[in-house]
Amino acid sequence: MALQKTLSLLLLSLLTLLGLGLVQPSYGETMHQRFLREHVDSNWTGGNNWYCNTMMQRRGMTRPRCKQLNTFIHADIGTIKNICRTPNIRCKNGRMNCHGRHVRVTECSLTASSQRKCSYQGRGRSRRVVIACQGNPPVPVRFDK
Repeated sequence: MALQKTLSLLLLSLLTLLGLGLVQPSYGETMHQRFLREHVDSNWTGGNNWYCNTMMQRRGMTRPRCKQLNTFIHADIGTIKNICRTPNIRCKNGRMNCHGRHVRVTECSLTASSQRKCSYQGRGRSRRVVIACQGNPPVPVRFDK
C-alpha cells in the first residue's frame, strides 16, 4: 500500500513537471516574460548597429547561437498590451490569436558570426507589427511578424 502511494505521488509529480515544461520555455520564463525580454525596449529609439549588437547580447540572444533576426518594439508595455485588444487576425501558424498595430521598431539582422561574437545590422523604422496574445486578460506571448 505504501509503495502504491509513493508511486502515485511520483507519477503525479512527474506529470506536474512535464506540464510546467510545456507551459514555460527555457530559463524558467513564461512565454510573456520571454516576449518582453526579446522584443520590448520602451526606453530607447534604437535603429543602428551599435544598438542591435548591444541589445542582442544584453538580452541573451547571442548564446549558445546567434539569433538570425529580432525585432525590438519601442513602446511602453501598456501600449503593447493594448495591441492584444485590437481585432483578431490570422497568425503565420494559422491560429486566430494575433493582433496588429503600427509602432516604432528596430530590426536587428545577423551579418556575421564567429564562436565569440555576433554582429548585427540595425534598422529603425515605424511599421505594423503582429503579435500573438494569450490569457485572460490577454498578454503578448510571441512576435509573429
